[in-house]
Amino acid sequence: MQFQPDTLVNIRRGMDAVKLRSPGGFLTNYFLQEMVGAQLLSAATDHTVLFINDECDFFRLFYFTTEVADLARALNELELPGTTVASYLDRKPDEDLLAAFIEAGFERIAVFRRMTSGALRVCRTNKALQLAAADDLDALHECLFGVFNKYTDHLPTRERLAEFIAGGQVLVNKKAGMLRGCIVFQLQGKRVNFNHFCNQSDDPLDSLYLLENFYGLMSQRGVRAGFLWVNEANVRVVRLHRAFGWQFDGLQDHFYLKGRDGKPGDHPL
Repeated sequence: MQFQPDTLVNIRRGMDAVKLRSPGGFLTNYFLQEMVGAQLLSAATDHTVLFINDECDFFRLFYFTTEVADLARALNELELPGTTVASYLDRKPDEDLLAAFIEAGFERIAVFRRMTSGALRVCRTNKALQLAAADDLDALHECLFGVFNKYTDHLPTRERLAEFIAGGQVLVNKKAGMLRGCIVFQLQGKRVNFNHFCNQSDDPLDSLYLLENFYGLMSQRGVRAGFLWVNEANVRVVRLHRAFGWQFDGLQDHFYLKGRDGKPGDHPL
């Protein structure tokens, strides 16, 4: 079973056709999210549609199926063009589906859990407040890819990161002109997606200053609710977010990888 070049419009038509042939339920990890890369490749059976998108130096796999057994067969027969990552999002994971990835040679590399808050900490910004500027783009991009896991953390492209900077959605900590930490977030109306937070400074107070400024900005902009994703194995980060009032809401994202080209690392503060 081989992938062929395709378009997102045609892939979605294929999903609709599968749904019509099997009017029952379905499983998918495609929720109309934006595709990062330019290349789309797809493969399909009567009950399953699979497609991949090139992201950085690997592929991200998406599926739509009405029969887990059929998906398992397709995964086993599929010829992947390179390192491939897939995830499964749900509150109560389907064990047969998770087993299908393992049996097809994928390795589970992480489980992320969503945390939410309907009452963000009320803070004031402090003297360390600094929004990223356009000329911080290279350093920010390098920092994110040096600290976070490219397979699981959905890192922004340079173009997307430039949009965040232009929209005032990146906080930075710089010492002697060098980037030492950042918070990247996305405002969605009156809700914020707390995307990425890192601190590489030797001063632990720098983390606190960044967080105070993040929550201070949210207070200024009238944003009172938000969500974030955290690796459940990163106990220190979980503890930090809980201290600021975030709580798990039950949603989990299981990540699987095949053809690893390097060992994924942790993402420290």
